[in-house]
Amino acid sequence: MTTPPSNARVPASDLAEESMGKHPIPTGIEGLDFVLQGGLPAGRPTLLRGAAGTGKTVIALTFLCKGIAAGDKGVLVTFDESPDALLEHAEGFGFPARRHRAEGHLRILDMRPDRNEVQVGDTIELTAILARIGHALDSTGATRLVVDAIDAMEAGFESSQSLRAELTRVFDWIRDRGVTSLITTGEHAQFSARYGLEDYIADCVIALKQEVSHRVMTRVLRVVKRRGRGHGTNEYPFLLNTDGLFLVPVTGSVLGAPVSEQRLSTGIPGLDAMLGGQGLYQGSTILLSGQAGTGKTSIACSLTQAACAAGIPVLYLSFEESVAELTRNQRSLGIDIGRYLADDDRGTLVMLPIRAVELGLEEHLMRVMHLIKRHRPALVVLDPVSSLAGRGDELGAKEILLRLLHLIKEEGITAVATELLSDDSQGVSHLDVSSMIDVWIKLRRHEHNGEMNRLIHVVKARGLPISDQVKEFRITGTGLRIEDPYIGEGGIVYGTARLARQTEDEETIGQLHLELDRARRLRTDLDELQAASERLMRAEQEAKAADLDRQVARIEQRLAASERARAAIGRGRA
Repeated sequence: MTTPPSNARVPASDLAEESMGKHPIPTGIEGLDFVLQGGLPAGRPTLLRGAAGTGKTVIALTFLCKGIAAGDKGVLVTFDESPDALLEHAEGFGFPARRHRAEGHLRILDMRPDRNEVQVGDTIELTAILARIGHALDSTGATRLVVDAIDAMEAGFESSQSLRAELTRVFDWIRDRGVTSLITTGEHAQFSARYGLEDYIADCVIALKQEVSHRVMTRVLRVVKRRGRGHGTNEYPFLLNTDGLFLVPVTGSVLGAPVSEQRLSTGIPGLDAMLGGQGLYQGSTILLSGQAGTGKTSIACSLTQAACAAGIPVLYLSFEESVAELTRNQRSLGIDIGRYLADDDRGTLVMLPIRAVELGLEEHLMRVMHLIKRHRPALVVLDPVSSLAGRGDELGAKEILLRLLHLIKEEGITAVATELLSDDSQGVSHLDVSSMIDVWIKLRRHEHNGEMNRLIHVVKARGLPISDQVKEFRITGTGLRIEDPYIGEGGIVYGTARLARQTEDEETIGQLHLELDRARRLRTDLDELQAASERLMRAEQEAKAADLDRQVARIEQRLAASERARAAIGRGRA
């Protein structure tokens, strides 16, 4: 809570000098406070300029009402809209402005110019106006002041020099009071530049504008100047809807994404196996690329169903299909994500259809980040993210996608994005965001002999031992299946060709087994014939050897007999 300044006994110059050293006052808009490095300069006037419809009043009301909710009090001075209109405006954005007013925390002063009021010369006398504002600040103890549409005072002045002097007087009076102020002005006729509001009167200047590209409007914010403290110097897109103003200073992000060791199943056992057996790391960024009909959305829905079954909250953003159409189509595949929708008792799933052409690229980024802040999911599905790139601005789309994926990753959220590849892309991604992708899965069609089969392979998966094989991806009425490739003598085949090749290979294998058995029998017979021949040869050789032995014996006997006979004759002669 900011302590109300007690100005009665403190010189105005001392208050102004003291305010320069105070901590900034938060606006209540997180992204804007980041750009302003804390908030608006305390005790100083800030100028908020922009054309009609850029969000000036919304920022001013947010500054007031968020401050009141934090314990401060505020005064709203209007030179354009009626107090009732402003109260209704604030209530439309969820701010209880009427309750704040009833409780005395908010005072609204109607200062719309009235031609019937007394004028001095050609100028409106501001003394009474400043007195009313001062009384409102003192009586409420307010530390926040909003002056809405100060440029409406121009109608009450005939001389620009007089108006310039009076505006200077207003800004000096605010500094003397030491009240943190936000002053809004339009852009018509270069009001701010003509009266020097930016050059030296205001201590901080915030410029708002609308940019139109491809007939789509995006609101952009830029801090033109801020005395006494640094600030973001880029242009920052912001989202304005019924939830108020949402701004993400994407250029201020850092490489500090949290790392998780937890794994998340894809809901497809075969795909989990291709990713090392347990699925993906939570907090990863996954890209599913493929041609039409390859099953990208089905895999994303399978991941969604697995996450919901595990109690993980999911935000599913569909850029092409309605929720009813998407849930019906996936139910035919056995993927019933409709039962997890947020209106169910077990609701962990928020599904939102967003047409890609209805918002600009920057506003898409804001919308996604705003939904993430609002629903706090642990898994975000962008299906298909390539539809954002098909806007004729490939470079801008790439930049937005990189920033979006980086912001989601910094939140520690698992992001699943599908990418549609054209038929003539030859499997090449045109998003060129692979540097931000942790897991890249490609799907493609394989057409052969009048049949189309789906193939899947993991291009990369940081930190995971992935499969190097290209496998067959089948979509059936009972779910999604991944089958190992069939590699036969004729190479790799899929689908019904796989069955035919398996039958042919089985027949070939059977025939080979028969031929093998026949060859083995012949070989055995040959061995037996050879053994028999060897036995016969040995028998013949043995018979011949025995016959020769008998011949030798007979000859030896005859020789012996002859020798004995000769010996006997010799003895007889003697």
